[in-house]
Amino acid sequence: MNIKYDLENNVMQIDDIDLYPENLDTNFIGICNSCNSDVISLSYHDHDNGMVVAGKCTECDLLYAIFYDNLWNWQGEEPIVQFFDIDNSNSIKFLDSIDRKKLETIFTPAETTAMYAKARGEKYVRQYLYRARKKYNDFYELFGIQINI
Repeated sequence: MNIKYDLENNVMQIDDIDLYPENLDTNFIGICNSCNSDVISLSYHDHDNGMVVAGKCTECDLLYAIFYDNLWNWQGEEPIVQFFDIDNSNSIKFLDSIDRKKLETIFTPAETTAMYAKARGEKYVRQYLYRARKKYNDFYELFGIQINI
């Protein structure tokens, strides 16, 4: 399992899938395996019919991905050693994974084209991307998919 984390935006990436935070509560969630200090939560993410929590050690700053099932039973943990910048990540894979009909339900063809162009790092019409960004919350409410391009 390849786990990365964007500290600035609290986005976790597991196997090239971006997981946006559902909650940013700070709670005690365990003890660090390295130095036996407290591990505090940074963000909570829906994952695989359960939750994964990003946690940080208060003493040695190690980051962990802690997995829970849908009843909050501990399933395991993995250290997070790779970091990325969500603004520069490969968003095209994410867009391609969304059913085109869902995109067309909310976004105009021009807005969809602008999102794809931005994700590829190509030139895009800023006005269309701006309009699309205004609709991200509507898309999330309807389909439960958070877009951030």
